[in-house]
Amino acid sequence: MFDPPGRRAEDAAVQQEGVAELDVVAANIGEVRDPYEDYAAARRSGPVARVTHFGADVAMVYAADVAEEVLGDSETFSSRINGTWMRPFLGRTILEMDGVEHRTHRRLISHAFRRSILQQWEDELMRPTANELIDRFAARGRAELVREFAWEFPVRIIAKMVGVPLTDYSMWQQKAIELERTAVDFPGAIAASQELKGYFGPLVEERRADPQEDVISMLTEAEIDGERLDDDLIHSFLRLLVPAGAGTTYRLIGSLTFALLTHPEQLDAVREDRSLVPAAIEEALRWESPVQFAARQAMRDVTLAGVDIPARLPVTVALGAANHDDARWEEPERFDVGREPKPHLAFADGEHLCLGAHLARMEANVALNAMLDRLDDLRLDPDAPKPFEVGFAFRSPTAVPVVFQAA
Repeated sequence: MFDPPGRRAEDAAVQQEGVAELDVVAANIGEVRDPYEDYAAARRSGPVARVTHFGADVAMVYAADVAEEVLGDSETFSSRINGTWMRPFLGRTILEMDGVEHRTHRRLISHAFRRSILQQWEDELMRPTANELIDRFAARGRAELVREFAWEFPVRIIAKMVGVPLTDYSMWQQKAIELERTAVDFPGAIAASQELKGYFGPLVEERRADPQEDVISMLTEAEIDGERLDDDLIHSFLRLLVPAGAGTTYRLIGSLTFALLTHPEQLDAVREDRSLVPAAIEEALRWESPVQFAARQAMRDVTLAGVDIPARLPVTVALGAANHDDARWEEPERFDVGREPKPHLAFADGEHLCLGAHLARMEANVALNAMLDRLDDLRLDPDAPKPFEVGFAFRSPTAVPVVFQAA
């Protein structure tokens, strides 16, 4: 029941040489409009079940408390399985590391994302970039927010943070799209990864010789207890940032705007009381988690919620299902900014809690406030096709067409 919709995603991919546009259905791996009814039915049968997922026999976790148990126990449920599909095009990353090795490398990498530097980037990069993008369409009185804002904004932010020259932004965006489409064009993703490795090589050497205030420089300089990142890990992390730094955040911004625009009374409440913006972001993360699955592997025979899991069996946490668990949230399919705050799993949990979670939240906060500040009477375009959320492995709207008072 929970295998991806196979060829439908591939059929929806852009059939042309190169990828000149964002193809949401292909990038999200399937034209699945609403997976949550199926998730609820599965959860009623049991919080854990053996299913076929991406062609493999896995133990799928649907309940929030069991998901937290799996994600919080890296000794029993290892992340090393992530290397099986990620290494060919990204190299070895911290996403496949466990224990001391993971903690050491995470500390080294997190040096480039400490809160003090993020605050500086918020003021110097995020706010100006949001306004630059809005300037492009503010006078028009209408826009399509996914392609004109939600996608462009985080791609530009990550590129600036990393230290990509302005003249190379188009290339960066193109490679981000190609890496996003790994599941439907694996050879294209491999080629994009190799091109990026060749591109970053000279930049890493330049920053090592002449450090700047950017992520590449911080990665080359990071040192803890005599440990430093070797070049292979620096290159792997930089390539990981291309899709991860842009993909999760553009989906969050797209779903956040979609949620508020389809619930105009809540949009009005947030517009009038900006202290509700963080709550709106957390509810959007729960309601339509940008990333739907987290993969682990059982390191020993174990029983999980009454289901026997043999050693080496993949264990997949359905983050979207866990975040719609009615044992934790009343009417979980309902978007509600005023919902009582409870921990969600949109950024996973445990040692592998998303390193960029704070950055994604900050970008979404800046983006939403900029749109509310600049786009008076913002509402869905009544003459455009009705937007919808879509995706199997990832979730986001295909488009968010809006109208507003022209500046």
